[in-house]
Amino acid sequence: MAKQQWKCIVCGYIHEGSELPEICPVCGAGRDQFIPLEAQPANLIHDLWHTFRLHAVMAHFPNGLVPALWVFLLLFWVTARPALAEAVFWLLLLTVLTVPVSLASGIYDWKTRYGGEKAPIFLKKIILAAVLFVAGCGALFLHFAHPELPAGGGVAAFLYLFCLAVMMACAVLLGHYGGKLVFHWKTRR
Repeated sequence: MAKQQWKCIVCGYIHEGSELPEICPVCGAGRDQFIPLEAQPANLIHDLWHTFRLHAVMAHFPNGLVPALWVFLLLFWVTARPALAEAVFWLLLLTVLTVPVSLASGIYDWKTRYGGEKAPIFLKKIILAAVLFVAGCGALFLHFAHPELPAGGGVAAFLYLFCLAVMMACAVLLGHYGGKLVFHWKTRR
């Protein structure tokens, strides 16, 4: 029998073969969620329009910016170069600006792609994103209230570092739970 292409209507995975898989290897959907895919000429604009997920793009900003912020902060502590402290500020600001877009697009995807399922993993991600945003706003407030940060010491420096540490923990956990959703949320809970 000739190979045929099948598309998972849940996640868009394309399977090639004479038979359908029992479950989608990407999202865990059952074989009843596959439809035959008709041969179509490649069309980049069409593909982007039908497959682009804003959340998949926006979620990677905080997950990349927060660790980079920590790298620049550590380099600042080692070298005391003011440009590195300024880089920490700009990375922090960019993170705080992208989190609301990531959160809103994540909620949209949750409602449209996952049917608003009330699984604990979605609540965890929403709470973690909110905490990430609040901690980032707190760090920005401290930065403006104490321009010497990230240098210096005292309570303000401790609170600033605490906010940045909370942001790092949230970014790591958001990435972890996002990976669970994308790669095997239906097969392993």
